[in-house]
Amino acid sequence: HNWQYSALTMAEKKSALRYDAAEEWCIKIIENGGNVLFDVKTFDDEMSKASQELGFPVESLNSFLRNIHLKHVKKNASALRNSAQHFIRKYYMEGMSILNLAKKINYPPSMVARSIVEHVASFDTALNRRKLITEAIRDPIRILSSPTIIAEAYRGSERVLNAKAEESTIRDPFSGQYIFHSEHNQITRLAREVMEATQADPLYGPRFDKERNFVGVEYEIILEQTLRAMGIPFETEDQLRIRGTARTPDILFPCPVAIQIPQMTDMKSTSKPEDQHLELRPQTERKDQGYIWKMVCWIDSKALFGDVATHQTSVLPQAEAYVHRFGPGLVLYWFGHAPIERLGDGHGDVLVIGWNVPQVFMLPTGEVIRSKQYLNNNVKP
Repeated sequence: HNWQYSALTMAEKKSALRYDAAEEWCIKIIENGGNVLFDVKTFDDEMSKASQELGFPVESLNSFLRNIHLKHVKKNASALRNSAQHFIRKYYMEGMSILNLAKKINYPPSMVARSIVEHVASFDTALNRRKLITEAIRDPIRILSSPTIIAEAYRGSERVLNAKAEESTIRDPFSGQYIFHSEHNQITRLAREVMEATQADPLYGPRFDKERNFVGVEYEIILEQTLRAMGIPFETEDQLRIRGTARTPDILFPCPVAIQIPQMTDMKSTSKPEDQHLELRPQTERKDQGYIWKMVCWIDSKALFGDVATHQTSVLPQAEAYVHRFGPGLVLYWFGHAPIERLGDGHGDVLVIGWNVPQVFMLPTGEVIRSKQYLNNNVKP
């Protein structure tokens, strides 16, 4: 809203413009399709270039793009399901590769590959079909190499060979080893093209799913280690689940603690107003800045960029459920977040922070604990 924008400081206006430019770039990339979303190297090059031009950290821009792209995926998922057989008959059976089909319909290659496998491959119905399909996407060379895996109605597709079929080299994305095959060591077209599609997908697929899981766990560990180093007692999500507690945040404090909030941020975030949610910059105290204390009962770790739509539709409802059960708390976006004035705060009960664990806590006893990073940043020369 114009009146809200006019009320912002110059730093906040710059931050808002930078966020809007990044969002516009993401939407344009998704709408245009092109090679960016269908080739890992092109994707990485474009991300690096856009990061510099927009002044937006690469990991934040990557997360931002994926958040917006997920809406594109969900919006078009039913269309893919309803048209899958048509696409197979008209394009795949006539020789179009899975990767090129994904480009044509502007949908993630890994997901198009899964849809093709669901229809073309024939699995033992006595087994868990969904699990077998997932395994086939993870390891197509092992699961899909035999011609007998192809359903009878689609075996004609194996006779349609593209230029790469007679002799090609595939690199396993997990082991890093090269898989050679020729007329003496045949694998199916389906296996080869599923591997090609998953390798070309820069946002989805087994490798990226595994990486995102590792990153999420890594940042949860960093959060736990930071709190332990500061001597702050807490319970983890795993400990809470063992006790049978449902809907658990990553960290629950046995007793509420307080964190220091810059007063100028109107108690919504511990991120500094000078674009900290968009820049890699440590939190440091300024002599001319007033602080207040805000009580929190829990922290939820999010290894992603907190854009407006993701925060409002996914993260905030979850956080409000924690508020109803445990009291006010804090959401930590490790890759930064949108301008704080655009993010809901659950009527003041949900704080938002970017990049790092709060560096100053107050225990119920009144003892103030500062992290080593805080102390190092505020050492007097």
